[in-house]
Amino acid sequence: MAQAGETKAFLMENSVTEIYTHVENEICPETPDSIETDFEVTTAPSAITGLTVLAQAQYHDGANYFRKDVLVLYRKDGKDTVVDTNANAITISGTTITFATGPTAVEADSVIVSYSHTKSDRSDEIVNMTLGGGGRPVEYVTVQGGDKVRIEKTQEAKTVALEVLSVDGGFVHYVNGVEVSQTVAGAVSGSDVLKGTVGSQTRTRRTIVCKVDDPETDNDRIECFHNVVGVTDEGSAPSDGYWSENVGFECPPQDYCRITRLVGQG
Repeated sequence: MAQAGETKAFLMENSVTEIYTHVENEICPETPDSIETDFEVTTAPSAITGLTVLAQAQYHDGANYFRKDVLVLYRKDGKDTVVDTNANAITISGTTITFATGPTAVEADSVIVSYSHTKSDRSDEIVNMTLGGGGRPVEYVTVQGGDKVRIEKTQEAKTVALEVLSVDGGFVHYVNGVEVSQTVAGAVSGSDVLKGTVGSQTRTRRTIVCKVDDPETDNDRIECFHNVVGVTDEGSAPSDGYWSENVGFECPPQDYCRITRLVGQG
């Protein structure tokens, strides 16, 4: 039985990596009027973090927040603001986003939801994962008198690179944009499935989640890359080896979140 304790190392043999279809900023059809508490989205959000069975909205402590499965915002006069779930709790069941207190017309013109659905577990194809980007560079400018003024630049995009076994269709459609499937009569018996993808088509946004567990303590680390798009896909096929691919994804820094769960330490 796992006991509460400090994790010394997360071993990747205890990890899984899942890729979901991401929906960015869907506008709920209901209008905030202080009475309506249920707001609908098109597809049921998935509990991508696995923290609970039901999908969870962001946690907000009244000043700052971190993302979990679903991000809910108020849009007022064209500006989006993350909902303070410390002041107004949110529960999610199926396609319904329920507020403890109905949003008012003063708070929002509409409710906006970003979420993910339709899981693809790619753990048995991934050889290596490299997380990068997200730097927050600074520049020092010398002014008259010799003083140096520090200029803090905006945070850079977050990146995740995967080295994968190139099996079946591989990962190229994440960069190309669309994979088309066709069922045709087989040459011998039954039916065959053909899948093809060409470049320069509209890319579908994705969510990549890597979860690693420490079996000694049950502590978890969950890396969430929401709203990524594929940006690179390069293959390697040595004559004495196997076909592999190196694929890269990027997302804005505000769409990346690392969650650490310390079990039994609350």
